[in-house]
Amino acid sequence: MDQSLHPPRLPRRLPLQACEKLEDSREYTGCGLSGCDFSGQSGIGILFEQVHFRRVLFMRSQLKKVRLADTRAELSDWSGADWENVRMKRSAFVECRLLGLQLFEADLEHVLFKDCLFEDAVFVASKFRMVRFEKCDLQRVRFEEAVLTGTVFSRCNLTQASLAGSQLEGVDLRGSNLNNLQTSAKEFKGVIIEPAQAVQVVSLLGIKVLEEGEQLDKGGTDAA
Repeated sequence: MDQSLHPPRLPRRLPLQACEKLEDSREYTGCGLSGCDFSGQSGIGILFEQVHFRRVLFMRSQLKKVRLADTRAELSDWSGADWENVRMKRSAFVECRLLGLQLFEADLEHVLFKDCLFEDAVFVASKFRMVRFEKCDLQRVRFEEAVLTGTVFSRCNLTQASLAGSQLEGVDLRGSNLNNLQTSAKEFKGVIIEPAQAVQVVSLLGIKVLEEGEQLDKGGTDAA
């Protein structure tokens, strides 16, 4: 994990807890949840603290005011889930499926996503503080109106992802695929890229790059 991230504070041994149904305002603390299926369930005000998720299913679940603190999830599935006003702190997600996940106005602090699938997920109006995406598929993900300051996207696929209206100062995109990324020159100010991405970024911002003497394809004039 990145040195600037605070990893989950988990005991070495966690007792496994059997759970079939989520309950409103319940606190799940100091336990392991393995093989649980919460697909399609709904709830409000649930706390997961010092919890290790493994092969847990939250598909199409609808939860509000969920808090995750010092949690780690592996090989778990949030596809199609709709979680509102989520708070995550010191959490890690490894090899998880989050396809089409909707997190509106979420607050994430010291969170790692590694080898995760996020295609078509939504993080509209969310806040990211000390968050790292590593080798994640983020195709068509919507980060619109989000505060992404300092977020790291390492070797991710951001094809057709939308950063419209987001705060991107200090965002690190080095090593990631930026094909058809949706953003603007104003929003892109302060973003960190590598030299190999420069031409890609110039194209995203609508700037044409031509060799001296080369002409535009249609109706252009010689480049200066």
